[in-house]
Formats: sequence, structure tokens, C-alpha cells
Amino acid sequence: MKFTGDNVKEALSDARNIYQELSPELPFRYFFLDEHMKALYQNESRQAGFIIAFSFLSIIVSILGIVGLSVFLSLYKTKEIGVRKVNGATIIEIMTMLNRDFVKWVIIAFVLAAPLGWLAVNRWLENFAYRTALSWWIFALAGFLAFLIALVSVSWQSWRAATKNPVEALRDE
Repeated sequence: MKFTGDNVKEALSDARNIYQELSPELPFRYFFLDEHMKALYQNESRQAGFIIAFSFLSIIVSILGIVGLSVFLSLYKTKEIGVRKVNGATIIEIMTMLNRDFVKWVIIAFVLAAPLGWLAVNRWLENFAYRTALSWWIFALAGFLAFLIALVSVSWQSWRAATKNPVEALRDE
């Protein structure tokens, strides 16, 4: 039965009376389709909230890992950075040297993760009545954002290492 939202009580009363005339032995039961559809997708809504929360948490943990790794690498290469600066290397050259490995690993991780992500999301979307196609730009945007986050976090630490006084790095020699 379809009716407007203006007179819900009156429409339900009329439907109950007609139903009682046609089938008095069965109880009158009804539901609203919008509430039924909302109940069907409530699990997906809750799951989306968990996915967003854990995605945010994993991004923070990965940024902390990249920053920690870049701090370790810059401390490990302190003497090399000092020698390069004494020999005339610019800050950009030192930052490029330190960022090159991280950029390479981010690209390799994206190349491995993008097909797996596409497969997982595509299989998840098959469970819905109304399907949508996955666009390539979603994965490209995710890869670009991962690249940008890694580059910014590593560049900040590389800049700090490259702007240190080379005398401090070579003092222990």
C-alpha cells in the first residue's frame, strides 16, 4: 500500500479496517519500507564507521612508522650527510638522497596494494542489490595521498638532518 506522509494514522486505520473485513482470523501487521531498508543496511553503516576509524588509526600508525624510520636513517647516515655537506652538497641533494628510498618503497607498496584493494572492494560490492563500478581515479587518489603523506613526513626529517651543522656530525671522528 502506498500513501503520502500527510495522513499516516488515517491511512493505517483504513487499511486495518479493510484487512479485518477480508481476513479477520489473521492479525494486522505492517511495516514501513524506509525503516525496513534502513534496518537492512544498518550493519553496513556500522561497518563503515569501523572502517573509517581503523583507517584513520592505520594512517597515523604508518606516519609514525615512516617518521621513526626516517629519524633512524638520518641518525644512521649522520656522518655521510656531514661529509657530503663538507664536500659541497646542497640541502636539496641531501634531501633527495634520503627521500629516494622511501619514495621507492611507497610506490612498490601501492603497486602491490592497489590490485588487492580493488579485488576486496569489488567482492564486497557484489553483495549489494544496486551495484556500482569502481573508478580508477579512486585508487590513483589513494596512491597519491599515500605518496604525499610519506614525502611530507620524510622530507621534514630529511630537511632537519640536511640543515644540521656538519661539524657536529664529524666531531666524533
